Amino acid sequence: MTKFGQVYAIDPVKGLASIRFSRPEACGKCGACGAGVHQGDITLKAQCQVGNWVRVEMPEGRFLTATALAYVVPLLALFAGLGLGSLLGQGHDLAAMVGGLIGILVSIGFLKLVEKRIKGKSEWSPRIVEVYQAAPDEAQIGCHID
Repeated sequence: MTKFGQVYAIDPVKGLASIRFSRPEACGKCGACGAGVHQGDITLKAQCQVGNWVRVEMPEGRFLTATALAYVVPLLALFAGLGLGSLLGQGHDLAAMVGGLIGILVSIGFLKLVEKRIKGKSEWSPRIVEVYQAAPDEAQIGCHID
């Protein structure tokens, strides 16, 4: 997954750049780079200056895996907890609700363990792959709209 953003702050001591994502004008309405109308911020290690545009990439396949972990695991845990709570509580709604809550809490614990395991590993971390002095044009973006 590739996104374009503009550096809005630098921490020279730590070598960190704060980046705000938005779609460059050269993208038009294509959106193939993944930049939409909504904005997001991230802080990454980089050697650039405030005002530079950067291309940020998430390693292949990791974006979908991370999304599945963040959304599917809690949802499955909720349903499993609801079902188990209903089964053990002999169909009482309160037991199902408590089971669902326990399922969500278990999924939060699981996700915290997963986060500890993968945090800081390069294969799970977004990285800046290119720095532009000005907003990139169509040729630099690699997306041509016909």
